[in-house]
Amino acid sequence: MSNLYESKFMQKVKSIGEKCAGNKAIAAVSAGMMMAMGIILIGAIFQLIAIIPTFFGAWTTDDAIYNILLVPYDLSMGLISVYMAFTIAYSYAKSLKMQALTNALNAMLIFLIVAGPIKTVELADGSSFTGIDNSCLGAVGMFTAIIISLCTVKMAHFCEKHHLMIKMPDVVPKFLQDTFASLIPLVINIAIWHTIGSICLNVMTISLPYAISYLLSAPLGALTSVPGIIIVVLVANVLWTFGIHGTMVVYIAIMAPLMEYIANNAEHVSKGEALVFVPVALFGIMNCCGGTGNTLALCVMGLFSKSEQIKAVSKAAVVPGIFNINEPATFGYPIMYNPTLAIPFVINPLITMIICYFGYMVGFFKPAFTMITATLPVGVSPYLCTLSWTNILIPVIAFIVAWVVYRPFFKVYERDLIAKEQEAKEVA
Repeated sequence: MSNLYESKFMQKVKSIGEKCAGNKAIAAVSAGMMMAMGIILIGAIFQLIAIIPTFFGAWTTDDAIYNILLVPYDLSMGLISVYMAFTIAYSYAKSLKMQALTNALNAMLIFLIVAGPIKTVELADGSSFTGIDNSCLGAVGMFTAIIISLCTVKMAHFCEKHHLMIKMPDVVPKFLQDTFASLIPLVINIAIWHTIGSICLNVMTISLPYAISYLLSAPLGALTSVPGIIIVVLVANVLWTFGIHGTMVVYIAIMAPLMEYIANNAEHVSKGEALVFVPVALFGIMNCCGGTGNTLALCVMGLFSKSEQIKAVSKAAVVPGIFNINEPATFGYPIMYNPTLAIPFVINPLITMIICYFGYMVGFFKPAFTMITATLPVGVSPYLCTLSWTNILIPVIAFIVAWVVYRPFFKVYERDLIAKEQEAKEVA
């Protein structure tokens, strides 16, 4: 194993990781995600509090208590892109030695202009309601938030560098100087992004985040063969490592064939006919054991780490991971923009899919005939979709494969963190 750690491949991975970490934009994305960890964890906690009692019949998803408990989730993960726009812009501006708070507020404003247009809805009683369309303010708008945060700060930096700003006398309080200095970059950014957003809404009839999602998902629509669905999952996981909600992007492309597959099998069951396997059934394997990337094995591994950072993140991420919520692990380690962990994140679900494909072919695993969309504990959804105990073993296989694939990369990342933590202690 030590030879593997010192291999040219691992050293190349480490070198790429160091270059990524040294890039101010990438470092800002990573730091911004870490800053939002508290919000992500609160969302995950309240999501679990709301959902778990439904398993025991305490209440249903239609009850008032369920909707009340879900409010913190809706206002945390449901608006996660808004918070990311702020935190990423803040981190990037700070790294460029600019006024961080002002730039963060401006980036958040511009993101809301682009992704949260004001809409008026006619209600059943004849009255109307005007409010912000929040459909793109959650995970679907995350990549747009990243782009806008980096671009708006970069534009402000350009304006500052070329003195395109309103300069106030030194006797004016500092906060007013910063406010007036940001006006010209803010107007330029609003003009650019509001134009792009308006074109998307009025010409394409969709908002910019959806336009980006559809643009990325369009080539994936026909990929529903076994090699095709593997490519779909590969693309989804790679997108995740770049800060894009890859699962949502590709789900747009395969949602129709997936629903058709389940509906057809439901009809077969009602007629007493045999269930039919379709390759799109393999899609759910990518997030069956800890969410996308099957990160539960990584979280369990991290509980025994000698790195204080890894152990802390793992303690926070393992319970959400049991319920197939991967964001605490993905943002916490982090996996995004971290080649050392991104590689096994991408690879391990593909290996599990291939293994499970043969399980389906020999009849050991059963095709689904019900669609379960709720966030459930590991193993529950595969069983409920099929009512077959053998399908509970799919996440077991995923855990074993993930453990084996993550392990060498994890040890490399752990060793680097331990060295940095030790160095920090010696300096302190």
